[in-house]
Amino acid sequence: MVTVEREPVERDERRGQAAILRRIWRLHFWIGLFAAPVLILLAGTGLIILYTQPLDLWLHRDLQVVTPSASTVSLDTQVDTARRHVDSTMILDAVTPPQSPDRSTQVDFLPAEEPAVGERNVTQVFIDPYTGNYLGQRHELDGLVGWANQLHRLFGNDGPALSLPSLGHLIAPSAYPDASIKVGIGNLAIEMAAVWVLVLAASGIYLWWPRAIEKGKPRLAIRWAKGGRIRWRDLHATTGILVSVVLIGYIVSGLTWSRYWGENWRAVAATLTPPTEIEAPSTPATVGDYDRLGRRIAWADKEDPVYASAAAGAVSKPLTFNDIDQIAKSENMIPGYSILPPSDSTEDGETTYGSYTVVNHWPQKLSEQRTLYLDQFSGQTIANATADQDGALDRITSWGVNTHMGTQYGVFTRILATVFCLGLLTSIATATMMWWKRRPTGTAGLPGRSSADLRSNTPRGAVIAIGVIATALAVLYPSFGVTLVIVLIAEAIVESRRKNRRPETVVPQSADD
Repeated sequence: MVTVEREPVERDERRGQAAILRRIWRLHFWIGLFAAPVLILLAGTGLIILYTQPLDLWLHRDLQVVTPSASTVSLDTQVDTARRHVDSTMILDAVTPPQSPDRSTQVDFLPAEEPAVGERNVTQVFIDPYTGNYLGQRHELDGLVGWANQLHRLFGNDGPALSLPSLGHLIAPSAYPDASIKVGIGNLAIEMAAVWVLVLAASGIYLWWPRAIEKGKPRLAIRWAKGGRIRWRDLHATTGILVSVVLIGYIVSGLTWSRYWGENWRAVAATLTPPTEIEAPSTPATVGDYDRLGRRIAWADKEDPVYASAAAGAVSKPLTFNDIDQIAKSENMIPGYSILPPSDSTEDGETTYGSYTVVNHWPQKLSEQRTLYLDQFSGQTIANATADQDGALDRITSWGVNTHMGTQYGVFTRILATVFCLGLLTSIATATMMWWKRRPTGTAGLPGRSSADLRSNTPRGAVIAIGVIATALAVLYPSFGVTLVIVLIAEAIVESRRKNRRPETVVPQSADD
């Protein structure tokens, strides 16, 4: 009697679970189809960026490596030499003293006129610190590393851009006076794709998760003897589940420095967990104004103001780069730091004098995040900003960014990131092979829209849960919400056109036949 009553219930449960699996698999398939090229691009360029320093040294050894000697030339003399080798209209942007005894000095110059939005193409000039000789120059956006960085963000804010509403302006209009954020099409495209990759990873985890209707299917094992599609599926499932958690971490941390969502998140983080305020007069400039491809500013520091120097006396002269370099060394700044020259501004006839800003090289560990502001006339420390002054959310975000860049835990992080990139590429390759093996001969093997029976068998609770999750993601990531609406409209149009035709179906991901 009991058995007879339970059988229909169990049958309905199994039918419901199978319906959910098929619909989740279809979602996973289509997202993977469109996301695969983006993931290949991000993983491939990410590997290059991960090894920027050794690659840069190998490709440009003639510019960066020098023969140590007993004495060095004044840093200011080196800067003067660099000036003579660039156009007279170019602006001095930064000076980076040698990171080690066998390295050159790097002097950065910026064109007088650059677009307000976009990656500024800095000219890097290299000088031998021992002889003062000019070694050469390059544009930081050129070469393998430069192109990898540009491709990794689809050229970011270069090219066409859109003005989108600023959340920061809504919650803190005085701190964020601009009502809109200008976002490059490439940066926005990467942001949209990244959120869909979160859905891809989550759906993959769901498909892999053990359940009663799939008893006997291995979870972290590869059935090599089976061969064919089953072997490829096991390879895909195993590599996919191992990289999924890391992939989610990479996507979330990467989004924090996207142009649109990242800037809005910065405003939210600063509002919910504000940083410790430094009591000192400031200039209109921010440290983020000096953010460059080859000299990034730490995520949490970009909105920090450049502090002002005390008013100059009648005979006061700014300190030299050599003076500032000596102070930076005495303050135990990490070799490889950059010195940003002071930027003065005049408003209503009153001059505000900027400070020398010394920043530790980025990417770095969170404990190494440090910016030193020095009075340009006296050399006194105006402010010494570290991660300790940042708010809790800023610190968490900076930790995520540093881990994303492979520097937070040194070599271990870089090895983990390398394994992840290779694992991601393997997962994509095995998914491609699995699709190729299972597709019916002479067809593309693309899954059509779920049948009416399949939709009716899907438990109502599952539909509500998926709707709630999708809505939450759309609120958290507005770009996802916009694309989700577009996808749903497009699917409705396609379905209306093919309603009289029988859609091609494919066996779901979880089947073993």
